[in-house]
Amino acid sequence: MTQPVTKIAGELGKTFSLRLWEDRTLGARWTPILYDSVSLKLVGDEYERTQNIRVTDTGIHSFTFMPLQIGTHAIAFELRYGWKFSAQKRLSYEVLVAGPIV
Repeated sequence: MTQPVTKIAGELGKTFSLRLWEDRTLGARWTPILYDSVSLKLVGDEYERTQNIRVTDTGIHSFTFMPLQIGTHAIAFELRYGWKFSAQKRLSYEVLVAGPIV
């Protein structure tokens, strides 16, 4: 299922993060499936557990990017389960990267 494109602003040379809720109890994982590694560098991929219960593993998956080029760039993620062939959900972002303010 594809969601509408979310537009976000970035600045050349300054990192930004996308934080996505994830339920690993069921085997769900957000995976970046589309981004131009020449224009955007993935510098962080971290998971923070938010429930401290032994039988559940839910939390926030953070992806941190560093813009390397000015312009408009696309990022897409898919929520996948290890036991399914197709994605459960897809999120698309349009990142408008501006130059540094002088």
